[in-house]
Amino acid sequence: MVYAGGAWTAGMFFASVLSADVQIPAMLIVLLVSAFFFRKITGKFIYFAVSGGFFIAGALVFTLQSHFVYDSIRSYAGEEILFEGRVVQAEEYTDGKSGYLVRGKINGKTKADINCFVNTLGCGYSDRISFRCTPSGFENTFLFRTKDYYESKGCFLQTNRLSDVQITENKSITPVKLIMRYREYAAKRTGEILPGKYGALITSMLLGEKDGLGENTKKQLYRCGTGHMMAVSGLHLVLIVSVVSAVLERTGINGKRKFLFTEAVIILFVVFSGFTVSVTRAALMMTLICSAELFSRKTDALNSLCIAAFLMLSVHPYLIRNSSFLLSAAGTFGASVLVPYITADIPDEGILNSLRKKIISVFCISVCVFPFSVMFFDEVSVISPVSDIVIIPLCTFALLCGLVSALTGFTDVISYPFLMAGGLASKLVLKLSSLISSTGISSVSLKKGYVPLLTLFLVVFTAFTAYKFRNRKNTLAALVVSAAVFCGASALNGFMNRNVLSVYRVGNGKNAAVAVSMNGCTDIIDITGNAKTSRYVSKLADMCGMHRINSVSFMKNPYQSMASFTDRLVLNDVSHVYVPENVYVGYGIRICGCEPEFFGSDGVFIDRGKYTVSATPDGAVTVEHNGHIIHADAEGIDTEDGRCTEQNIAVRQSETGKTGIWKLG
Repeated sequence: MVYAGGAWTAGMFFASVLSADVQIPAMLIVLLVSAFFFRKITGKFIYFAVSGGFFIAGALVFTLQSHFVYDSIRSYAGEEILFEGRVVQAEEYTDGKSGYLVRGKINGKTKADINCFVNTLGCGYSDRISFRCTPSGFENTFLFRTKDYYESKGCFLQTNRLSDVQITENKSITPVKLIMRYREYAAKRTGEILPGKYGALITSMLLGEKDGLGENTKKQLYRCGTGHMMAVSGLHLVLIVSVVSAVLERTGINGKRKFLFTEAVIILFVVFSGFTVSVTRAALMMTLICSAELFSRKTDALNSLCIAAFLMLSVHPYLIRNSSFLLSAAGTFGASVLVPYITADIPDEGILNSLRKKIISVFCISVCVFPFSVMFFDEVSVISPVSDIVIIPLCTFALLCGLVSALTGFTDVISYPFLMAGGLASKLVLKLSSLISSTGISSVSLKKGYVPLLTLFLVVFTAFTAYKFRNRKNTLAALVVSAAVFCGASALNGFMNRNVLSVYRVGNGKNAAVAVSMNGCTDIIDITGNAKTSRYVSKLADMCGMHRINSVSFMKNPYQSMASFTDRLVLNDVSHVYVPENVYVGYGIRICGCEPEFFGSDGVFIDRGKYTVSATPDGAVTVEHNGHIIHADAEGIDTEDGRCTEQNIAVRQSETGKTGIWKLG
């Protein structure tokens, strides 16, 4: 199953990331290279035959799924349809809006899921609903990769307008419905006992609901490498199964009865978690591990992981594009396969050996998930191997306090002391996260052009080293060298591009901003004045690693944007803020952490030595660099090579005036 499940997963992954015209040549190369390694490692053709067959089958299944299922459902985009189905997810938002995921049939024949973002309808989980709509497909945007997110979950259509809506309330009481209601009660009760962000952190770790945590708090946690604790994952299930197994052993229950009881707990938690991908994967692995004793088999983590991946991808091939699935599988491989292999020779006795094992473990897991972080995220923590030694135990303790409260029905005598203790741990987690992320060196940007290619090279280098030498020390050395090379390449890239001018235009016309960056200096000009502009600026800062911002200028309608910029740029070190002279700012009011400075009708002029930036109150920005001029406004960017009206672009200009334009996101 290791050869079959691993190859099946690899085949689907290749088919999902490669275009149709290069799939066959690339797969042939992979098969030829694999044949060489299999001959050297196993010497048996049967292993290569099994792997090669499942590799091709996985790629073929994904391709057929895309052609017959995805294309069939997407063909309804832009057409009026009648949809009948059942609500499988309901979330209420602000301004009377709600999101509903409805599973059913299009025109009574094509099975599909539709995501509805509409005015609140008052329906809930498992209620029947029918409506007419004209759905559309998902599209990735600069702010969020909507298409990738929803399609990896098997949802290919969306709508924001319904007609002829008919709702039939499902009054039957089912076990799933009861668990879902208790899930809602758990979130509400945790917030009542421990209000504020400390209770919200426990709720996010317990249920995966992050609404109570602010954007900046979540960003701090991710920059410290502990953001994965906010998602309900296999860790939760391992903790619960460990407690249940310990209790059953004390009662003398074993064999089939122990397995059946443990399996019932696993199924209940999968439902309680909301059927998250990582918990489903962990549940399959845990079932295999717990059942090994019944069949007189030894447990094997890699075998269980490959079987779980095979089963999940067979049912839902598009999971191969799901970030939760890939990160969960990679993290599990690191924790249960790579870490035991690397640390097998380290003695268990002694504090130093224990600390050494802990550091190596966190480092190995971080390295395993890094390639997939490059695929899905704007930045990644580089300090997690150190910070996780302290923060992860605190998070685990807070999570245990939440689990104990949930398992005991949130009775006051138990939940109050446990949640208060968990709240103290949460407070320490947030304090440490804030302190570490404020250093500006806790994370690095992943959206620079060299990162994907360098990551691929380092993965191949590490795999080849592990194959060539086949010992723990050399494998660990390859991992350390790869991490050092990546950090060194990031520093070298910053040094080599210090004299390259970058002019960014982000937004969509109504919400637009210009950023000018060179040699560590960054100036932001809000040229439209709408509140949503700050979202684009914050996203750009994360993508490009703009932790320090020299100035922020508000050219139009600053009242709408000053507050939003202040909220969004809390984690950025802003030095100056410029506002029009006719804008009233109360005494002592600080914007983005700065006392505002006023400019007149001439606008703002910034001299950075090698270049100058001038912005006028009408929203026009002019950048002069070594005699070369770049103009930018809400409609586009003008360079000496012509005008570009695309949204979310970057213009990079060297000292010689050579100019290139890149699409962001």
